Amino acid sequence: MISLLKKQLAASVLALALAAPGYSWWSEGHQALALEATQELSPSARAHVVKILGSDNLESIAIWMDDLRQVAYHAGPLGQDPEALKFHAEFPKNQEWHYADMPLGTQVYKLDDPLANPDDVVHSIELAVAVLEGGGDPRITKLQALRMLVHFVGDEHQPLHVGNGFIATDASGKVSIVTDPEAAVGLPNDKGGNDLFFGPGKSDELHAYWDGTLIDKIAGSKDPAVIAALIEKDAAAKGDTWKDTGDYHHWPEAWATESLAAARIAYTGLVVGPATLNEKGKIKRIAITLPPHYDEVCGPVAEERLAKAGYHLAEILNAIQWSD
Repeated sequence: MISLLKKQLAASVLALALAAPGYSWWSEGHQALALEATQELSPSARAHVVKILGSDNLESIAIWMDDLRQVAYHAGPLGQDPEALKFHAEFPKNQEWHYADMPLGTQVYKLDDPLANPDDVVHSIELAVAVLEGGGDPRITKLQALRMLVHFVGDEHQPLHVGNGFIATDASGKVSIVTDPEAAVGLPNDKGGNDLFFGPGKSDELHAYWDGTLIDKIAGSKDPAVIAALIEKDAAAKGDTWKDTGDYHHWPEAWATESLAAARIAYTGLVVGPATLNEKGKIKRIAITLPPHYDEVCGPVAEERLAKAGYHLAEILNAIQWSD
């Protein structure tokens, strides 16, 4: 009985850790970009979304894939949901679908890059498009593919979901961030900035800062509707310069390249301090100091990436050759 209680407690602790902010764009960011995209749907795309979803409310499915990440621990809003449990059982690597974790020095994302994970966010977006067009993996329903697309386009536009630092440790124990792709081979990464802490709190890490803190500061609110109004203005002002060209099936690869460039800005000027190890001798957290004026430099970048996420989501939904 005690052993069972310990297992249940361990699962609860893990679930709580997963439930904390730190995935991508926090829930309000994902909902805001979905609201933005909904405004830009073509009549044809809207009709297909309504046919699959029952409405054009993309906001309602914007965080389903994040909620799914807790299913392994039977926790969260989908913890006992039969559909979610079945999906997780069939795709146990679905947590890897949210990010790419490429070295910061990668200049162009390529699907066949030796460091690209075939289960990464770019591959997952392209898989979702294939399902909506009548192909792809037959185990994935069109509703699930739509949930994937809405969420993962958002994830991919969060720079630290694509580019991250790799960690080198010298003989003295001093750590440094490696950006060169060749030098990064075999090194552990910083989990998209999740291991980089600028303060003592468990949420004082670089990834969470980009997930929501920067956006919340700019918008002055956590209300998705307020954030959506902000990024809709950005899209209206700059959208003509954001249009993609070429085969839309490969647009996600170009978006990843853009996120890599933004990630390099996110890491610029960071001062790396000492590392704290866990009981197994692995890096638990690395102290960093943010450079002066970090918010002034990176806030507009984060805002534009979120606005582009909504714009590009509508763009690809409008381009898809939907199967009936």
